Amino acid sequence: MDAPKGEYTRRLLQELKVRCVHLTTKEQFVGVPEAHEQEFPADDAIFWCARTNEALGPDGSEVCHTHCHKPGRTCYEGPPVV
Repeated sequence: MDAPKGEYTRRLLQELKVRCVHLTTKEQFVGVPEAHEQEFPADDAIFWCARTNEALGPDGSEVCHTHCHKPGRTCYEGPPVV
């Protein structure tokens, strides 16, 4: 789990550029680890949709980081462009 300094942060920031704003996980409450810390220790994070408060989105499909970054989903809402 030890990644080179900053690698985890770069991966996370890339993912957040396309992740649905309604995708929620406990990881977001932990914060980004410092360079000397391990990334979030859970291998299988639990995700839920902030719109439904369930593991299924408004479109009835599974909620997770691999499915909630697709603009093709009817419920997808991308992050604001800054």
